[in-house]
Amino acid sequence: MGTNTQMRHKPVVEHTLDIGRFVYYPNIVVGEINEGVHVTMETVARPLQIGADIYGMCTPFVYISHRLHSYSIDPIGYYEAVKRFPNFVAYGIVAKNQRRRMLAHLERLFMKKPIRVFDDLENAFAWADEVLENNPTKN
Repeated sequence: MGTNTQMRHKPVVEHTLDIGRFVYYPNIVVGEINEGVHVTMETVARPLQIGADIYGMCTPFVYISHRLHSYSIDPIGYYEAVKRFPNFVAYGIVAKNQRRRMLAHLERLFMKKPIRVFDDLENAFAWADEVLENNPTKN
């Protein structure tokens, strides 16, 4: 992880968990889920708790899913995650694989927050910065 826009961000903490790797920045989380994982509210409980500890309920943040591996998602979990974090403002997806990009577009049906799909982390970070800059609830 690391290019121009992204390099302006300093990680707060990084955790490698059973489900994958999560890097928490002041207002951005980058998650890389491991190959073959089935993502549910139960499997993301620990990364969500870490996010709650860092951002609380007031600090706005953007989640960027860096899709390096193939895994499945229970889309119902989106509703619960959004309810838990009123300060979650947008969801970015970085996917180069065409199938993963197609699936990412389907996820828009389940998420009532801005979602964008990107080819690389650089553009995802630039978009996240823009979203956070224009967010009326920013600190």
